[in-house]
Amino acid sequence: MLDTVAGTDGVAAATGALSLTNSTFSGELPSGGFGGQDGAEDGEAPAEGKAPPQGGGGGGGGAFGIDSFTVLGIDPSASEVGPLASAEIGEGRGLDADDSGALVALVDSTYAASEDIAVGDTLDVAGSDVEVVGLLTSASDAADTAADVYLPLDTAQELAGVEDVISTVYVQADSAASIDEVQTALAEELPDATVSSQSELAATVSGSLSNATALVTNLGTWLSIIVLAVAVLLSVLLTLSGVGRRTREFGTLKAMGWSNGRVVRQVAGESMVQGLLGGAAGLVLGLAGILIITVAQPTVAAGSAAVGGGPEGGGGFGGPGGMAPGAETATDIVLQAPLTPWVLVAAVGLAVLGGLVAGAFGGWRAARLSPAEALRSVA
Repeated sequence: MLDTVAGTDGVAAATGALSLTNSTFSGELPSGGFGGQDGAEDGEAPAEGKAPPQGGGGGGGGAFGIDSFTVLGIDPSASEVGPLASAEIGEGRGLDADDSGALVALVDSTYAASEDIAVGDTLDVAGSDVEVVGLLTSASDAADTAADVYLPLDTAQELAGVEDVISTVYVQADSAASIDEVQTALAEELPDATVSSQSELAATVSGSLSNATALVTNLGTWLSIIVLAVAVLLSVLLTLSGVGRRTREFGTLKAMGWSNGRVVRQVAGESMVQGLLGGAAGLVLGLAGILIITVAQPTVAAGSAAVGGGPEGGGGFGGPGGMAPGAETATDIVLQAPLTPWVLVAAVGLAVLGGLVAGAFGGWRAARLSPAEALRSVA
């Protein structure tokens, strides 16, 4: 499969990986067993095809546990493409071509911290002692790496008891413009494999980002409408309150011959200018928030299942120590605040419109004042 992928037109680089899970059973089963089976000794895995028991019961009190971590076999000579292309070595060293077939491993820094693993320690992987030569950190602190432990690909295949088996092929196209053509060509060359681009994988990340986006969009729309309605209502109330405090002024203007329309235009104009100033201030704050998000580039981590298929795509392979395919890849989603000109124009326009509506109500209230009554109420 890997040779076929690498020989496809438009493929700049390709590397294979094998996703595994290392499970270790420890303790004793309750006396009498489960389902008529005798208790297992320390370190003995459950029989193939049977779900491991989760607690004591049956004929006696047993105490046991199941520890597992994800393992990913990678080509140690491939650094430009693959699951470690965006990862960094926090401590120790990385894997290189000389590590092919060696019992060495890289460990995710988060997993290492939780299990108190340091460079130079050894891990029990499928019954073999594997030396930890480096700790991995993702390019972003908010993202996770693809697995807990990384082994040279041929080492992982040997420990799992399989030969020349890979579960995933990572492909780099010659250019971004040729991704669709490369994806189509690979689908034709490997009809039994699942071929997915990075954009399609992003659509399958856990948490259903598309549904979350729709929820956030709808929620944001309704919140915007509610906030706008409350803002306009407050503007109207404040404008009416201001008109009430200026009773003497409007009464004097009407006594001097100002028409109702001129009074309305005066109040509406003042309110519209205030709305324009408020819109400008909000525009500055909004641009500042966009700039902060753009510079900070906050991220969220999301996981997606590793993609593979075909005869060499894994699925159902078991090995020593309970090694079986099943790791997940991680996707680092960078949050963005896009700058949309029409949204900025609409925001300022709504601010001016809100001021105009508030001014219209205030002007209508001022126009209803009788000059004699207004002056008399102030005297």
